[in-house]
Amino acid sequence: MRIVVLGAALLVVLAACSSGIDSSGPAGAGAKPAGPETLGPDGLRGLTLGVTKASTGAKLAAQPMSGLDGCLSYAFAGGPAPDPTALEAEQVAVAKADDLNHKAQDADSKILDPGLRGTAEDYAKSAAESAAAAKLSAQAASAITAVAELREARAAELAATGGAVFLGDKLRAIVAPPQVKTPEGVGAGTPLAEVHRRYDAKGLKPTPAGHFAVPVPGHPGWAYDFTAEGPEVTFVALVDPALECRA
Repeated sequence: MRIVVLGAALLVVLAACSSGIDSSGPAGAGAKPAGPETLGPDGLRGLTLGVTKASTGAKLAAQPMSGLDGCLSYAFAGGPAPDPTALEAEQVAVAKADDLNHKAQDADSKILDPGLRGTAEDYAKSAAESAAAAKLSAQAASAITAVAELREARAAELAATGGAVFLGDKLRAIVAPPQVKTPEGVGAGTPLAEVHRRYDAKGLKPTPAGHFAVPVPGHPGWAYDFTAEGPEVTFVALVDPALECRA
């Protein structure tokens, strides 16, 4: 199941701004509009991997939008306010899945094995225990699926505006808003064929989570991580894989 936490989770379209100076007047003569934002090797909007939440100042929302898998996800400042009940709902869903999974495993371990010399009563008891364990297993599977769906929804919410993911007090991932691309021009909506064209020679590889990742120049261990759905990239993140959320 992917995280990736894995955000997650959020649509604030930030247009590339001009310098704010009227270039038509003398004071603005020669002024150039700011270029488009990029998610570069050193990060985005003054954020870089490994920094603490306290050091980010007002760049991120004050409250997290998600806390699944041991990581906290924050939208960029100015995005939609986090749902105050979201973290509690996540905790309830995870606790339910964990509880049912443990009960199912316990029930399965206690099923009587009548063996060749078992009586009819032994076989009947074993059948009843097996049925009860199967029911718990089905309930656990449903609860685990619900958590997986919640995880994917949170990731989509974060990708809609971009933001940051922290493991403990360290920033492990910066998620680009939809309009922000890497320096090579890859971002949401880029065809996978173009991703391969631009990055295969630079070490692009599939990841265990089903994404594609390529090393980041100048930062050993870091990677651009591309999530795709169908033939296109859905979002891109700058990630330190050594800081791994617990799925």
